[in-house]
Amino acid sequence: NNGGGGGGGRRQNADENYLFGNRVSYDHPLSAGLAGGGENDLESGEESLMAPLTTTERRMRDSEHLLRETQMLCAESEQVGATTLETMGRQREQMERSSGLVQAAMEDTAEARKILKEMALRAFKNKMVLYCVIALLVAANGGMLVHLWRRKK
Repeated sequence: NNGGGGGGGRRQNADENYLFGNRVSYDHPLSAGLAGGGENDLESGEESLMAPLTTTERRMRDSEHLLRETQMLCAESEQVGATTLETMGRQREQMERSSGLVQAAMEDTAEARKILKEMALRAFKNKMVLYCVIALLVAANGGMLVHLWRRKK
């Protein structure tokens, strides 16, 4: 399983180096025992593979743990996102209602402004009529005073 050409021309990446150490390839424990011809070779092959397998198993457990943590974080993030969406939906409804209320208040204010202008114009007209009546009464009183003064003479 050395991939053809020996260890010199072969590129080993970090995972291969971690898994296989300085060996060029992975030899199954049974093939190592058969090639050596003895039971001690098989046991020594198992012992030499136990460290990388134990390390690999430890890495796999660590990876599983990290994966579970990541899944929990994703679930928490989804929950936070769902809560945020729900809150934003309620806020949107409130803003739409508020917008409607503001629009109604603006319409009421415009109508009130119109009514106040009409009232001010009516008050001005009434004031002018009163000034005219006062002027007529003053003129009538003046005319009566002149008439009475001439009559006394």
